Amino acid sequence: MILYGRDMSPFARRVAIWCDLQGREVERRQLLVAGPQWEEIKAVNPLGRVPALVLDDGEVLVETAAIIDHLEETAPEEARLLPAGGAERRRTLQDIAYATSTAEKIVALVYDKVRRPEEFHYPAWIERLEGQIRAGIQVLEGRVPEAGWLSRTDQPMGGDIAVAIAGEMVEVVFPDLDVGDTPMLDRLVADMRGLPAFAETRPKP
Repeated sequence: MILYGRDMSPFARRVAIWCDLQGREVERRQLLVAGPQWEEIKAVNPLGRVPALVLDDGEVLVETAAIIDHLEETAPEEARLLPAGGAERRRTLQDIAYATSTAEKIVALVYDKVRRPEEFHYPAWIERLEGQIRAGIQVLEGRVPEAGWLSRTDQPMGGDIAVAIAGEMVEVVFPDLDVGDTPMLDRLVADMRGLPAFAETRPKP
């Protein structure tokens, strides 16, 4: 399989880590969406978005949730990173939902505050995004247990991946943004850094 998307994309990174923890071999093509490599990405996904996963038979899957749905469906039961059902599955999917929403706002702030020329900045919108990121990080902080994984198992699962990526991303991209105290989230990120799949995909600012 071939995965399009840089580690700076929290969504491409999530798919990469998911594949690694499931023991899948994936070729990475870390292309920059905002640069001239966009044309190469559009050849795979006409919308020019990442992640995009090219399966071994040439089929292309786009959008994180759809890709992960395929990975979960085709993985052996012992390698799946989502609970099968019930309250545990709902809790995990909500962990992922809050992490996804927070990561989306971080990406939006990158475009509005970093990539957009300063004369075109919209201060009220930037303030709104920063507030949403702060709120999202605090929600994630409240969902992380004092010890162990979000999955309440002896190994990290899908919720741990998504939440830790969001927590680390704001630290990497906007280190001066005050998101409040996050001792539980910091602890989770530190624990995830013990996994090569997480540590080796840490984005570089």
